[in-house]
Amino acid sequence: MIGREKSMEILHQAMGASDADQLEVRISGQGLSLTRFANSAIHQNLTRENASLHVRAVLGKKIGTASTNNTDPESVQQAVRKAEKLAGLQEDNEDFESLPEPGHVGEICNYYPLTAEYSPKQRAEDVRAIVARADKEGFSAFGSHSTVVEELAVMNSLGVEAYDCSTYGYLRTVIEGESGTGYADSLDRDVTRINPQAVAEEAVSRTARAQNPRRLPPGEYEAVFLPYAVADIVRFLGYLGFRARLVQQGRSFMAGRFGDQITGKKVTIWDDGLDGRTLNAPFDAEGVSKQRVNLITDGVAEGVVHDSFTAHKEGMQSTGHARARRGTTMDMPANMIMKPGSSSTDELIANTERGLLVTRFHYTHCPEPREVIMTGTTRDGIFYIEDGKIRYPVRNMRLTDSVLRMFGHISGLSSETKLQRDWWSTFTSLLPAVHVKSSRWSAATEF
Repeated sequence: MIGREKSMEILHQAMGASDADQLEVRISGQGLSLTRFANSAIHQNLTRENASLHVRAVLGKKIGTASTNNTDPESVQQAVRKAEKLAGLQEDNEDFESLPEPGHVGEICNYYPLTAEYSPKQRAEDVRAIVARADKEGFSAFGSHSTVVEELAVMNSLGVEAYDCSTYGYLRTVIEGESGTGYADSLDRDVTRINPQAVAEEAVSRTARAQNPRRLPPGEYEAVFLPYAVADIVRFLGYLGFRARLVQQGRSFMAGRFGDQITGKKVTIWDDGLDGRTLNAPFDAEGVSKQRVNLITDGVAEGVVHDSFTAHKEGMQSTGHARARRGTTMDMPANMIMKPGSSSTDELIANTERGLLVTRFHYTHCPEPREVIMTGTTRDGIFYIEDGKIRYPVRNMRLTDSVLRMFGHISGLSSETKLQRDWWSTFTSLLPAVHVKSSRWSAATEF
């Protein structure tokens, strides 16, 4: 990794090379150490480090961007010149007001030395625990174990200057039996808080229960969604609804509905990048301090997240939600939290008359954003519940339903929450299990 001192030196070099009216420069770096395993054997170890410099140049109301992963002085200057040249070729962006002004950025704990120093041998020992547990049942283990160090440095010509370095560990596994699979994972800033034995036990026990699945007809069912599945459901709310830019464009389901009841009263979701239970961060990709934003409160549409661009358009301040994506930035939630309930997951199942227990989804999409219609097939453990008991495993099914409609039929949420990524890894959210009285399934698979 580059480190604070060297990162700031590079950013100052970029600032000194610019003739733009305003300039923003950002370094984003990542050190990834990864162990992959398949068929109960490790087949790959790798370590990869990369850092990129991103430049945003402003000439009046014209904006140009450029990036490079070479941080030597000549490459830095070339990136600045390129961004300025591209800015000069643009049309005026009449909605642009200014890059963000500097503000106070607090200190948080998101760097753990033991995670940064976690060795291939330590990862292999964690994998061994999973493989050993799978072997006892005659199953095969697949998955990955990664430890990551990330750094972000931001500077602009208005005085913003911020640096952060963070870590996380992520252990995931799919356990395969003769006719069914099970999944489990664990994600934490501190890799020593990941319990490989617990991950193994969860995945293996799910696999044992998933053997010889039966086919269920499509239709409407009660459903208990585990946090793995809830992550994909909430993803569509975050990506398609909780963003100020989409509200301003009239494309969000929140547009024109603030203060309205849009889901059931049991739904409360907020975003808080300073919450240590999440993959927390002190500031966003523009160097603006993170703020808590209430998104849905007791089912009522309350707020959306802003970057500097969308905030200035409404005469507001950024909420610290600029997110680097595809070489630029966009307003995006980053640390969504769903308020838990008072039941255990077992109690949610016990309160289900006839329905489904869904572990997770695969390859989800949203064909109708305004109604938040999501569709995707289940994976790695779906089960039929009758009279409050899990009766048998089910072949994978395709959900096609409105998230808002389903969340209007929530009858319970678990008291336990889990830090969870969706299938696309768009978001990492802190989520409970959710019991809905109605969910619509459009197709059944043969596997």
